[in-house]
Amino acid sequence: EDAEEVCEGENRLDPESGLLNISVSYFFWNINSMKSWFRRVSTLRPPPKEFEAFQEGPLENSKNAWSGVRGETFRVRGKNYLSDRVKQQSAPNAFDLVEVEVFKSTNGKVENYAECPESAIARARKNGDERFMLMVVFQTVTIHLVVTWGVEPNVLDDDLVMKALWERYLNGNEAFRTKTFKVIPRIVDGPGSLKRLVGEKPGLLGKRLNFRYRQTDTHLLVICDTATSSFASRITQACMDQASRLTIDLGFLIEATEANELPERVFGAFRLSKPNLPNAKPLTWTENENEGANDKV
Repeated sequence: EDAEEVCEGENRLDPESGLLNISVSYFFWNINSMKSWFRRVSTLRPPPKEFEAFQEGPLENSKNAWSGVRGETFRVRGKNYLSDRVKQQSAPNAFDLVEVEVFKSTNGKVENYAECPESAIARARKNGDERFMLMVVFQTVTIHLVVTWGVEPNVLDDDLVMKALWERYLNGNEAFRTKTFKVIPRIVDGPGSLKRLVGEKPGLLGKRLNFRYRQTDTHLLVICDTATSSFASRITQACMDQASRLTIDLGFLIEATEANELPERVFGAFRLSKPNLPNAKPLTWTENENEGANDKV
């Protein structure tokens, strides 16, 4: 109707040519109307997507999920490794995998996540789990990967070698902890370039990354800051960029460097299956400046 009012009396059919003479005012009215429409469309924004929960899933064919992996699928230093350099199949995982978490921090790096009421430790305590917990946090500026294990005393009683090495790690100084923390990566599915970059060789993360620790009577928190090494940051960023196409197994152990610490044993392992990092759960929790006052240094 607006268009008809604008062109009324100004647009006429030429009787000789049979063409419609469109007035200049009508022409510019249409252009301005289209500009206005485009401006309205350009300001529209899709509603923000809710986060996609990162949950436990089956070992095979999962997406945006975590799964436990058997320790026996990894090869570790054998009983006589120091003399024959022979590796062997690991014994079953020494610790019980409680949960793997992925979240996006809205307040930068999170240091004492073990005290967060949303953490796996806090939820396990509410459910009556009183075991000693080991929590490992891999930090980037925003994305955090958190793995929590429960330490089963009866399992360690059946493996005196692992028990002694764990007690040494638990009660040792930070230098010993950092230099013996070992991870074995294994890309199950992903781009070939990423497989070549990550490899499958065991790595001592403390050689390139900064570690920090917080310990109480009920848990040990190990913080691995992936941003402290340019090389590690490149690998981390490459994995994050390809995360939706990546399925990777990670096995963790304490490196044995003395004969009485052999054979090695994986204490825990898990699989990450194609995590959706852009839609990771946001964490808005802010750490209390006074927490950790009773932490062991």
